[in-house]
Parts: sequence; structure tokens; C-alpha cells
Amino acid sequence: MHRLKKSVTVAVAAAAIGIGMATPASASTDSDNYWFGCNYDSSNTFKFRIHYNSDLAGDYRNIGYAVYDFDSVATGTTYDALRYCGFRSSGSGQRVKNNAASARNTHSTYTGVIYYNSGYKGAADYVWGTVNRLEATYNDNASFQWVNL
Repeated sequence: MHRLKKSVTVAVAAAAIGIGMATPASASTDSDNYWFGCNYDSSNTFKFRIHYNSDLAGDYRNIGYAVYDFDSVATGTTYDALRYCGFRSSGSGQRVKNNAASARNTHSTYTGVIYYNSGYKGAADYVWGTVNRLEATYNDNASFQWVNL
């Protein structure tokens, strides 16, 4: 009986660790994406920019950390959809989810990946440099993460 109890305890602890590892971006990085994704270029440290229109046109949103679901991003107190910045151009204030046409990655080490589905699943566009028109996720995008290829 003692061994069974110990095995169950170990299994529960391992499951808790596994759940912690499977969790998408922490609330603080998710919140940073929400609050700081519209900083101007001169003060922006986020290296990925997603655009509403092709050819890097229209409104944009800067992304610095993984986003598990563009429609459910932690704001610090609740969850909200990630939206384009609102600089009075095409797409201003629109949801990012299912509304992206092009992207730019200026990170020197990581490739930005835009996924068709939430949770980093489905078809994907791997962005290194500039992509003037997304192929696999054109207006059908739901999540983002960095990968080291």
C-alpha cells in the first residue's frame, strides 16, 4: 500500500510539472504582448510584426512573445483579443486572428511561426525576414511562436 501511495504521489507531481511545461506563454509575457505591441519602432524591442494587408501595408501589431490564441490574450486582469494598433490605416482596431496578410521578422536568431490554429497547430508560415504575402495562413491565423531552426 505504501508503494502504491508513493507511486500515485510521484505520478501527480509529474503530471503537475507536465501541465506547467505545456502551458502557453506566461501571463506576464502575454500581457506584454497585449500592452506593448503598439510601441513605435524607435522604442520597440519586439522583433515580429504582423500586418493587416499584403506587402507590409495596413495596420500592424508587434509581437514579442508566443501567443497561444490571438483571441484570448491575458491583459493582466482579464483576457481579450489581440487587435491591430489603430493607427488609422486599413485594419485599424481589427482583431489579429484571421486577419493577417503579411509579416516581418527582424530577430537575428529565431524564426517566427504563424499558425493556422490556436495552440501552435495546423498549417504554418515560417517567417525569417519579410514575407509580403502569407501563404499557409493568409487571413486564417490563430497563434504565434518563436522557433530556433
